[in-house]
Amino acid sequence: MVKKAFVLLSAMFLVLFNFSAVQAGASIDQQYTAGGGSVSIYNAYGRFAQTFMPTMTKLDKVELELTNVPESKTLSISIRHRNNLIWDEGFLATVSNQAVTNGWNTFDFEDLTLLISATDSYGIWIDCDDSSIQWKYIDGPSTYDRGFAIWQSTDKPDWDYNFKTWGYDPTEIVDENTQPTDQTDDQTTEGETLSETTSSAIAKPTSLTAKFSDEKKAVELLWKATTTVDIDGYKIFRSESSNKGFVKMGDTKKDVLTYLDDDYTAGKTYYYQVRAYKGSEQSASSNVASLTLPDDIAPAKPQNLSVVDTTEKGLTARWKKSEATNLAGYTINLYKGSEKIRTKELPAKANEYSFLDLETGTLYKVELIAKDSENKTSSPAYAFGITKLPESWVQIASTFNLAASLVIIVLIGYLAANTVKTMRKKRV
Repeated sequence: MVKKAFVLLSAMFLVLFNFSAVQAGASIDQQYTAGGGSVSIYNAYGRFAQTFMPTMTKLDKVELELTNVPESKTLSISIRHRNNLIWDEGFLATVSNQAVTNGWNTFDFEDLTLLISATDSYGIWIDCDDSSIQWKYIDGPSTYDRGFAIWQSTDKPDWDYNFKTWGYDPTEIVDENTQPTDQTDDQTTEGETLSETTSSAIAKPTSLTAKFSDEKKAVELLWKATTTVDIDGYKIFRSESSNKGFVKMGDTKKDVLTYLDDDYTAGKTYYYQVRAYKGSEQSASSNVASLTLPDDIAPAKPQNLSVVDTTEKGLTARWKKSEATNLAGYTINLYKGSEKIRTKELPAKANEYSFLDLETGTLYKVELIAKDSENKTSSPAYAFGITKLPESWVQIASTFNLAASLVIIVLIGYLAANTVKTMRKKRV
C-alpha cells in the first residue's frame, strides 16, 4: 500500500512539474508565418504534413493557420518522428477531432520528448475529412530551412505551411521574476515584433542597406553576416517609423544575406533592421536602413491571395485590398496544370473573384497581377484550390472505407480468437 501511494504521489509531482514548466518556459521554437496562399488538405487527395527540426527537447503544442473553414468542423493532427529520411511507424501523439476556425488554431498535446540532432526531424500530419478546409502556405521560395511541406503525399522541398511549434527545455525554466539582460530600447507588442531581450553571445549583423530593384519589383535588402558562426539564420523587421513599431517580415537561412520586400506602397518611407538568431535567442539589431519609394514604381505584388471557397463547379479567390493610389486594376488568370484556361481584367477596388463552370475534383492555380495607370505590372501572386467532388462520390468513398474497416475488424477478431484457442491447447 505504501509503495502504491509513493508511486501515485511521484506521478502527481511529475505532472505538476511539467505543467509549471510549460506555463513558465514554453516559447515558439519553430515557425513559418509568411505563406499568403492556401490549399485544400482533404484526405482523399493524399497526405498533408509540415516537417520541422526542433531545437527544444519538449514539445508543448503546435499552431496551424487555416482558412475557408465551414462552421462546426473538426480536424485531427498527429506528430510523427523521422530519422535519416525514414518515417517511424505510427504517431507519437494525436489530438483528435478538435473544433477549428479560420485563423490560427492551437493543438495542445501532453508534452512530448523530442530528439535533437542533425538527422532527427518531426512532422505535423493532418487528418481532414472536409475538402473545404485549407491550410495557409507558400509554394516557394520559402525562407524556412528546417523542414518542408508534404502536399498530396509528395515532398515539396521549397514549400512550407504556416505553422508554429511551442517548446521548452526542462533544465532551462524561465523565472518570471528574473529581469531580462542585454535589452534594447525597442518597444514590443504582441506578434512578430522586435524582442526586448537579446543575447550578447550572438554578434549582430552589420552594414544593412536598402534599395528598390526595378527588375525584381521589390525593396532589396543586403547586409554583412554576423561573426557568430553557429546561428540558425536572420530575421528581418520593418517599420514606418525610425525608432519604434518594427514588425518581423520574414527570415532567411544563415548563408543568405539578402531579402526582398515585395509588400510596399509607392511614395512611402520604410525603415529596416536585421537580427541574427539561434533558436529563441537573437542578437542586437543591425543598423537601421531606410528608403523612400518613388511614386512611379511598379505596383506591389498582391498580398494574402488565397482560395477562400470551393464548390463542385467553382472556386473563389480573395486578396488584401491595396493601399496604392495609382492602382488601375488587376489581371487574374486561372491555370489547370500549365495551361492558362481563363483570364479576366478586374477594377482596382476588387479584392475577390469567382471562377465558375469548372471541373469537379480538380486542382487549379490562380495567378493575380496588379497594374497601375501607366500599365506597369507587379510580380504575380499565386494560390491553389481544388474543386469539390460530387456528394455521391464522397458517399461511395465513405462507404468503401467503412466496409474496409469492418473487414479489418473481423480479421483482427478472428486472429485474436485463434491465438487464444492455440494458447489454451498448449496449456492443456
